[in-house]
Amino acid sequence: MSPKVIAERFADHLHSDESLSVMPSIKAFLFDLDGTLVDTIGGISNAINCALERHGLDSLSINEIAGLVGKGGTALVEYGLKKNRLEPDSETVAQIQNCYLQMYRAAPIYNTHVMPGVIPMLERATARGLSLAICTNKTGALAAAILDELGLTRYFRHLVFGDSVPFRKPHPEPIRLILKKLDFPPEVCVMIGDTENDMCAARRAGIRSVFVGFGYSRLESLVSQPDWVINHFDQLDSIFPSISCNASSM
Repeated sequence: MSPKVIAERFADHLHSDESLSVMPSIKAFLFDLDGTLVDTIGGISNAINCALERHGLDSLSINEIAGLVGKGGTALVEYGLKKNRLEPDSETVAQIQNCYLQMYRAAPIYNTHVMPGVIPMLERATARGLSLAICTNKTGALAAAILDELGLTRYFRHLVFGDSVPFRKPHPEPIRLILKKLDFPPEVCVMIGDTENDMCAARRAGIRSVFVGFGYSRLESLVSQPDWVINHFDQLDSIFPSISCNASSM
């Protein structure tokens, strides 16, 4: 059974079990970045493979890199060393990681693009008055550069990056920080992402979650099950109809 069919059936099951009419009004969407709002695999692949090759190491495939997105640059470097049959040591990892970050900062949106349906969805949500936030494990310098260069920063009220707090997703602290800044209770906020880190962090923080099936993880790989699954951002309208109310006036 394909992930798409699994996702659709999972979403239908949730809709039948729980009436949306009894849900509190949603006031905020919290978004992951990589694989959710933006397809960043091109920029990440370019940077990590340049760094590995500069150190005389074999490069990684797109599939290998996609499976590690969200775990951070250290995980990418360590995997690259292990693939080259080398034991990662702290000094070598630090050297290659610094090179990787330099390469990435030099071309943050290389072969990078906004996911289909993102801009119309953000416009609808903004027109409806929802508060929007970024909750990503990516470092602030890189995430901010990507958001700025793709023209997305203006949509978001708060930005929490991987170096904004001591702990990263799947720890709930990044989400809790956003809730504190928004001054909203958990039940009116929704986390939208594409990895186990996103779903687990949402559950631990006590907020609902939406898994995007077009990202870098597959639904069947999740341990923390989401509340809803979508395969395109247009489907948010069927889950939260209020975000489309003003769409015709834009």
